[in-house]
Amino acid sequence: MKTRLRLLTIFFVLITGRLFAQDALAMAFPEDAKRTVTSTNSLPVFEFRIYSSAQDLSTITEDMVEVHVFGELVSQKLYLLDSKYTYQVPIVPGNPQTRTIVRKPVIYDAVRKIERYLKKSVKKGEISTETASNEFNIVLDVANNVFTADTKTFEKAISETDNTDSLINLLTKRVNLVY
Repeated sequence: MKTRLRLLTIFFVLITGRLFAQDALAMAFPEDAKRTVTSTNSLPVFEFRIYSSAQDLSTITEDMVEVHVFGELVSQKLYLLDSKYTYQVPIVPGNPQTRTIVRKPVIYDAVRKIERYLKKSVKKGEISTETASNEFNIVLDVANNVFTADTKTFEKAISETDNTDSLINLLTKRVNLVY
């Protein structure tokens, strides 16, 4: 009985000592105690310098582009995307077959994934064609303008996104294009 009482007393002293230590720490640093602990896990925002692509789009004729569900402007921007991000190399010299090489495949594949997702969403009736067209226009603007920029951290963020909705959010809301 005496050992239980001693153990209980020691346990009580240890617990109360720890509580008093927290109070003493709060009194020693009052400015830290006033500050509320908020875990703002804000997502990084990417900023890229851009130029106007109106001149690039004006050189694209109707014969060069295919008809797209989201409109003529989207089809022109897709043509521009393909011309920037992909190129052909011969497989073997003298052989007419070529292989398509993609520059910055993470960004290019993300844009294509978003395109497929938005087309399916419009087909299912989950989103209107105008909304999908506006979102995809923003995605294409970002992709066409970040081609010449250093995008290692941006590509890492794209690789870490797990679903298409967060990928659309990343490319439309978390990228600032500065003229």
